[in-house]
Amino acid sequence: MVRRPKGAAGSRTLYLGVDEAGYGPLLGPLCVAASAFRAPQALSPDGFELDLRAALDGLVCATPVGRVRRDGPLPVPVDDSKRVKQRLGLVGLAQGVGAFAAAMGTPPPATLHDLVMRFSDRGPDELADAPWFERLEACEVPRYPWFGVLDDRFEERGITALDLRVLPVAAHELNAAFEETGNKARVLGTLSATLVLSILDRFPGEDAIVSMDRHGGRTHYGKYLAEHFPFSQVTRVEAPAGESRYVVELPDRVVRFRFLTSGDRRCVAVGWASMAAKLARELFMDRLNAWFLERKPALRPTAGYVTDGRRFLEDAEDVIRAERIRETLLIRQR
Repeated sequence: MVRRPKGAAGSRTLYLGVDEAGYGPLLGPLCVAASAFRAPQALSPDGFELDLRAALDGLVCATPVGRVRRDGPLPVPVDDSKRVKQRLGLVGLAQGVGAFAAAMGTPPPATLHDLVMRFSDRGPDELADAPWFERLEACEVPRYPWFGVLDDRFEERGITALDLRVLPVAAHELNAAFEETGNKARVLGTLSATLVLSILDRFPGEDAIVSMDRHGGRTHYGKYLAEHFPFSQVTRVEAPAGESRYVVELPDRVVRFRFLTSGDRRCVAVGWASMAAKLARELFMDRLNAWFLERKPALRPTAGYVTDGRRFLEDAEDVIRAERIRETLLIRQR
């Protein structure tokens, strides 16, 4: 029998949201991110679903539609990163990530180097095999109106912002993983699980709810969870439409997993992860473009998606040849 989540001191539980940015492009990194909160168990009566948007009403909101009118720095839009970027630009993503930092009582990241140093388990040196990622401090995070530290205002609602993790993986690293596994979706699944396990290890013994966007539309995750939680009981349970739910029983905790369609819109924790991943991905692409433009100023930048990525490669062919850039360092094979 599955026991009820006890959380910290019997009344609090961990709540994690996981998402990615850059799964489909031809160029640039894949960035996976996770946000982590501690919240009252009472906010999740069914043990799976926690309405953080309602709990943080006035501090966060959905992406505004129509004409954007802002009377102040709050509430901060937290949503599907593509919607935020389309409506509010890169500064909207930066504001969302800065709000999470403020909720943890820390300053917002000032540069891409700062973001990687403070919010990633990987150091900048681990990405420097790609020469366009050697000077991450040269890439500034966009500025926005400061709203001050938010940790006390979160705590007033019974919510604690615990952690925000970003895992960037460069093209050549992805290519090596694709070659090893032969499966692109498996690589994304492993990276997502790596982040989840990293955060769970930081907070041992606490029961948790993990919400993740569905990977490629798949609906069954029992084998996936069994692979990353060996020697644990994995049970699939009834779930609403557009969602798959599982319970993983470990010796010292129970972890409940939700795999959601459009999770970044439906779940604030996933939306925050989506925005952190997207911000990191966009900043890394800024560095890639800047490196190539230093060598060919007339080159038109790219977002790295397949059609425009091919155009970029054709336009940058002379730079690639002159710098002796091997194909697998720059171009994804899947």
